Amino acid sequence: MIKPYLKVFLFLLINLFISRMHCQTQYSENLLSIREKIESDKYNQAMTDLKNIRESSLAKPEKAFYNFLMAQCFDADDKFNKAYQYYLKAKKLYTQIDSISMAMDINMNIANLIHVQENHTDIYKKYFKEYMDYAEKSNNLKKIARGYQALGNFRSGENKPEESISFYKKAIELYSKANNKKEANKIYINISAIYIEDLHKPDSALFYLNKQLDGMKDYGDIQNLCYNYVNQASAYYNLKNYNKAIEYLKLADNLPIKDHRSMVNQYIYEFLSMNYDSIRDYKNAYKYLMLNKKYADSINIEEQNIAINDLDTKYKTKEKELENTLLKSKVKTSRILIYSIAVILLAIVVIAFLMIKNSRRREKISKQEKLIEQQKFEKALKDYELNSIDMMLEGQEKERQRIANDLHDNLGSMLATLKLNFENLKLRKIELREEENKLYERTDELIEEAYQKVRRIAHAKNAGVFASEGLIPAIKKLAEKISIPGKLQLQVISFGFKERMENTLEIAIFRTVQELATNIIKHSQATEATIHMTDHDDNINIIIEDNGVGFDSSKINTADGMGLANIKKKIAQLGGTLEIDSTPGKGTTIIIDIPVND
Repeated sequence: MIKPYLKVFLFLLINLFISRMHCQTQYSENLLSIREKIESDKYNQAMTDLKNIRESSLAKPEKAFYNFLMAQCFDADDKFNKAYQYYLKAKKLYTQIDSISMAMDINMNIANLIHVQENHTDIYKKYFKEYMDYAEKSNNLKKIARGYQALGNFRSGENKPEESISFYKKAIELYSKANNKKEANKIYINISAIYIEDLHKPDSALFYLNKQLDGMKDYGDIQNLCYNYVNQASAYYNLKNYNKAIEYLKLADNLPIKDHRSMVNQYIYEFLSMNYDSIRDYKNAYKYLMLNKKYADSINIEEQNIAINDLDTKYKTKEKELENTLLKSKVKTSRILIYSIAVILLAIVVIAFLMIKNSRRREKISKQEKLIEQQKFEKALKDYELNSIDMMLEGQEKERQRIANDLHDNLGSMLATLKLNFENLKLRKIELREEENKLYERTDELIEEAYQKVRRIAHAKNAGVFASEGLIPAIKKLAEKISIPGKLQLQVISFGFKERMENTLEIAIFRTVQELATNIIKHSQATEATIHMTDHDDNINIIIEDNGVGFDSSKINTADGMGLANIKKKIAQLGGTLEIDSTPGKGTTIIIDIPVND
């Protein structure tokens, strides 16, 4: 399994990559040409040019821009302690010249930089809050979107995958509204990492990664293509397809990226070592482990320096405050008195605080107990509702079988007896008139027709997933019946399913697929649809896609006309999950995962 810090590391790369900012202030041609080199990933040339500039000769706006460019160069070179120092200096200068927008953008860079360090403190929250307050106050959609993307990263680091995905999707929505689809497309990498590491659904991760690749064709983004390949390798590693993972890692390693080359190499070589070890190619495993160590040693040193610098800054600030306090204190006796009063007041405040805290704690416990009782009641109500749905479906199946048995055993036998008696009567009526013979023949035909219809209805109890061929053949037959040449083509692609499952589970899956296929016919206006079904032994993955008109998935309710709420309840009763990814005008994708108990 991939180490959690590697996922956060990928998020940081993406966030730092999208945070290149274009300033509107007029700077010297020299500084502007350096910015162009940074945007072209020519960091070594940019750093050389910056070192040839005498900072003291610059005006304050250009000093701010100079320090920002230095921070970006060190950031891309994985020298985070240097980047941190220059970001702080640039922010201070931009604040002094009232360029608050740039100062707040730098705040986000600092927050990301601190958050991804091991054993980081909560200092990053202060920088993020300042940034988000400004973004919402100025109603800047791009800045707000970037804030939600950062929240997705933070929640991921706090092991809250569902919240993380929710924030990422909100960021995609805001980037799209701001007509910045390129940045929206990049977030699919973050979502795929959540599905791989936290939710352990590599199939779903591959779906979002392929979706990103489709959008990336318009942008030609080499850096994010590299991250896409790395996450695809991670998904295949979790699927135990190690050779496929190695193939994607080598593709990523051969891409000519410039940003964070050291960190990317460290991760790729560690991951190559893991995959080669899994296929018992120990020679290559050792080779890439040594390459990984080469990059890891230098980067780990850099990661520690941010905390050291921060502590050093705090120490010097406290030391200066103490010095100022001592200088202002002219009378030693009054100082002692002040300290004594302060201690007494502090004791009173502490006692009052503890009393209030204890009172609030008791109140909080009481509220929690009430909340637990409410949750228990809601769970019991939900279980009752789901059991009712299950009993209804089971009753429908039993009723169909009872009717079929009655038709076959009672009405069928009666019609057969009637036919025999009628034929016997015909044999005795040898000299019947021609008109009567025709009447007998017509009556005989009607009895035969009624008898055959009863037989067909009776045998219908063996249709669908009750047939001996099982779930997949039944779904394929359903697809053949639904497909309409020239109008709708429904394709079924299955993997696994070597053994039959429990009959009730097969019926539940068949009914679910049948309802979703019916929705495609009724509502989607699609011309093509695909049902992907994969048996992973311990879980069934179903992905249903169509190219129809789509809909707003956030507005699903019990009266949506498509029965999606009831389908969700049925899947939840089976212990599974159902996700809907749909946008008006861009089709619909439904992903279902159902656990299978041995």
